[in-house]
This record gives sequence, C-alpha cells and structure tokens, in this order.
Amino acid sequence: MMGKTYAMPDHQPLTRSIEGEGNNRVWTFSYDLKPRLPGPSDLQAPLYMAPIDPLFQDMDNPSRRYLYHFATILCEDLVISDVPNENPFRSLIPTCRDHPILLHIIVANAAMHISSMNRSSFDLHNGSVEGSLSDSTPVDTLSLTRYSIDSPAGTTLDALAAKHKAIHLLKAALENLPSTDVDLIVTVILLFINLELIDSGKNAWRAHVEGAMTLIGSLKPFQNDQTSPIALIRDRITSDCLTYHVLGSTLTNSATFLDPFALPIDILSRSEANSYLSFPTTLLQILFRACELSNIAFTLPVTETAALINEASSLLNAAQSFDVTAWANNVEGAPTRRTPNRIHTALAHQNAVCIYIYRSIAQSPVDMNSESLVTEIIYHLSFIDPKDPLSKATSWPTFIAGAETDNPVYRQWALDRLNLLWNVLPWGYVQTAVEVIQMAWRLRDEAVTDSMGVSGWVQQLKALGNHWLIA
Repeated sequence: MMGKTYAMPDHQPLTRSIEGEGNNRVWTFSYDLKPRLPGPSDLQAPLYMAPIDPLFQDMDNPSRRYLYHFATILCEDLVISDVPNENPFRSLIPTCRDHPILLHIIVANAAMHISSMNRSSFDLHNGSVEGSLSDSTPVDTLSLTRYSIDSPAGTTLDALAAKHKAIHLLKAALENLPSTDVDLIVTVILLFINLELIDSGKNAWRAHVEGAMTLIGSLKPFQNDQTSPIALIRDRITSDCLTYHVLGSTLTNSATFLDPFALPIDILSRSEANSYLSFPTTLLQILFRACELSNIAFTLPVTETAALINEASSLLNAAQSFDVTAWANNVEGAPTRRTPNRIHTALAHQNAVCIYIYRSIAQSPVDMNSESLVTEIIYHLSFIDPKDPLSKATSWPTFIAGAETDNPVYRQWALDRLNLLWNVLPWGYVQTAVEVIQMAWRLRDEAVTDSMGVSGWVQQLKALGNHWLIA
C-alpha cells in the first residue's frame, strides 16, 4: 500500500483493545488507553496490532507504529475531552485503509510530532527577559514524563517523505474534484495545516488554509450527509479550518478572501465543546471583524482613522458585553466540573480580543487601559494548570498579553507560560509564539520614538509581511 517504509523506534506492546465506528463497520485497533511511559529498554519491543482485523493486517509495521502514535498521543492534543469513541480524529484511522492520501498525511503528522517532541526547549540567547528565557526559568516536570522517548533517527525525513506523497495525491485529487470526496480533501488539508503547526506555524500553513476555505465554501448545504464516513465528522474538521482562518488573519496583512461567518452554518458553535482551541464563537467573530479593521487601517493615513476608531469602539463594546459565564455554563449542554476553568479560559480570550482590537487600528480608542487587560489575562490563566486539557487553549491569549506588555515581570510570565505549554503541547507554533513576541518587543523597544502611538505592534508585525499562525 505504501511505497516507503517509515523508520520509527518500536514502542511497548499494546495491551488493550477498544472498538469504534468507522467505514460503517466495527473495527478493532489495539492500543493502551493509558500507556505506561516507555523506558530505554522498551524501545526494542515489538508493536502488535490486532491480527484478526484485516483492516491493518497487510500494513507494514512502521506505518502501524505511526498510526499508533497518532491514535494514542497526537489525537489527544486535538481535543479537550479525549474519551473512547468520541474523538473524531481517531475515527479517521480506519478510513486510511481505503484512502492512501489520508494514511500519508496522518503518518506525516505523527512523524513530525515525534520529531517535535524531541526538540530542545527554547533557545537561551541571553539571560535578559527581552531576549529569551533566563537560566532560572522553571522547567515543568511534565517535559520529562509525558510520553518522552529517545530522539528517533529519521522521523523528520519520514514526515517529509510522507508529506511529499500526500501532496502528490492531493494535487491529483484537486485536478479531479467532480469525482472527489470533498469532505475527505478538506480533512486532508486540515491535517496539512496541523502538520505545519507542529513544525513551526510559519508561512506554509496559509496556502492550506486558503484552499480549505475555498473548498468549504463550495461544499453542498451543511447537513448530515451519510454518503461519506468523513462527512460524519465534518463539523469538527470544518470548525478547526475556520478557526485557523481567523487566528491566521490576526498577523497577516491581506485582503479578506472569505468571511467564515457568511456561511449559512453554525458549525463553530456546534464544535465549541471539544475543540482544543476552545474559542467562543462570538468572540472569534468579533476578532475576525477586528482583523478586517486592521487590514483597512494598514492602508489608511492617520488623518482618516476617525471612522475606524468608532468601529473599533463598537467592537470593544461587543466583546466586553459577551456573557462568558452563560456561554461556559451551556457550551457542554450543562455545567460540568470543567466549567470554572472554561470561564477563566474564555475570560482570557475575551481580554485578549479587546487588546487586539485596541492595537488593530492606527490610533487607540480612548478610555482603554491595555495593561489592566494583560493583568486580567494573567490572573485568569493562573487557574489553568498545564496538566489541564484546557491549557492547550491558552497559547493565543498568552501571546497577546506577552506582545502587549511593557512590564518586565509580565514579559517573563509570558515566556514562562509558553515554556510550560511547550512541555505538554510540543507543537512548533508554541516556539514561534516566543520568537514573534520577542520580535514585537524589539520593534517597540528599539524604536527611536514611541511607535506604539503611531501604529502598534499588530501593525508593525503585519508590515513585516510574514505569515504566522499562533493557535
């Protein structure tokens, strides 16, 4: 089925089987729901798949090992609540048997994730707060315990090889769209975006986001289409693509190519409960309007920004009036044990959106104290332990607070927080967030005049012409 054998260190034998739905059939995929942390002596142990299941019987062992990593580790990163049979990304695994393009992009994600897990932490350029993390930065012990393994030789090459195969198949599929399962292609493109985020979150993701948005806009009316197994998880796939589209627009200066909220769907709100980004749809919609506003402000002289200031003030009022508590109490249908932390996470997002609006135009709205908003973000995120699955939703507000503040203590907090996040979510975009924060500080601190009064760090970063996706 695959022309290349992907090298990967063996894992411990799998000890438990569960059953799930896929391709309208019951499938068996052996893996340990709570895998023991492998030690050095485990690295030569064979990996066993359920031999009774013809779904994986003729697949080479390295491919199955990457699927195992995707199923037991990477899938957990993609949701808030990873419970059996309810993680839509794990349900993609049985579909791989019939769709080589899906197998290759999943292998690429898993291989790149293993490579990323074994990267060193943030580079220590110097001991200053503005430069990078200091030598005294606390190291979370999670970095030494969460599925740590020795650095696997060749996993980056495996990721690139699988990515190349997936790109070739994607090109062929896009050239023959009338006979292609569009839900499958959107899913593959989402996994391409995730692959770029695992790698670095720089530049390459944008083409995939644009392609996904174009295809989403061409999908038939959003209904429960049962003709394709992947259509059953369309909500989550589409929701993540739309969210990446909005977050990617925050630091990208370009004409808006598609308004995700113009689509006659409520996919984002239907997927809020288990999206690892946990971004309230109302706030995401306000943020998208602020992105549009910042693109307009980028091209206008300061003398013509009065209308933009009024529009920004309206967006600020809308963001501040959003009832976070009511949202958190209803997002899962009813309050749960996770609700208090949902509230804190959403309040951090709310304050971060306000800061972004504040910095998106050439002149700041009056009566706005951004440093108090930074303080609020720090306060609310202090309730979110790095081991909490909701910590995966905190990188964007942490980035916004860090880029905004001039307070050395708060700057150090942002670096520390991202370092802790890296230990539990080793995706390259987390390290990119640190690089971009430091870039924002340098642009501001090295300016001869107070450039924040002219444009602000959002406009300054956009002017560099780079494409960063901080999720």
